[in-house]
Amino acid sequence: MKAATVTVFAGPSLRPADLTDLRRLAGEHDRTLDLRPPVRRHDLAALIGAEPRRIVMLDGEFGQSLAVSVTEVRALLFAGQPLTGASSMGALRAVECRTIGMTGSGWVYERYLNGSIESDGEVALLYDPEDYTPITVPLVNVRWLLAQRVGDGRLSSAQAHTALEIARSVNFRARRHSVLLKQWKLGLPADAVADLEKHFAADHLDRWDRKRLDALEAVRAALSS
Repeated sequence: MKAATVTVFAGPSLRPADLTDLRRLAGEHDRTLDLRPPVRRHDLAALIGAEPRRIVMLDGEFGQSLAVSVTEVRALLFAGQPLTGASSMGALRAVECRTIGMTGSGWVYERYLNGSIESDGEVALLYDPEDYTPITVPLVNVRWLLAQRVGDGRLSSAQAHTALEIARSVNFRARRHSVLLKQWKLGLPADAVADLEKHFAADHLDRWDRKRLDALEAVRAALSS
């Protein structure tokens, strides 16, 4: 029997319009979409013993005293509660806890799983605490954009490598779109910067937000299965 409730810990990985669409999808599948803020320490423990549900972990708080722990994940899984992760903190914990039953999905998860991305900081960003609008750009999104431009033949591998290293040199708290473009203009050919700048238009940003794309895939799968 399908679990009637899908609990999703989300923040900057989803937009208000995405939530509207996901609520509509939940209604179509006779599910209740239980949206919660980015997961913090003790949030999972509070769900042990609750009614059966699917839990999707996307965003989470970082910091030793705030981040959801592997111990909490283990306790939830051992209590028989399925848990899947994607996009951000969810992807990190899914890789760490895959041997004890947590599942993961998406491009970000796969890159951490195969070791091509190692630092937890690559998914970090600043966001507006009122509506979760992203303020800075996580490095995983830059990776995704550059990989797409190389695949389309618009950037060379060497240019993409340089662009990534420049982005990596900017602290995540300062990695705004304007700062990235300014730094790229100092270190990349003009035609490469012009190509990348097109994707920084307001109506293009969500298209290469890989964390958002992974989040949507994970929640849609949970609501539809």
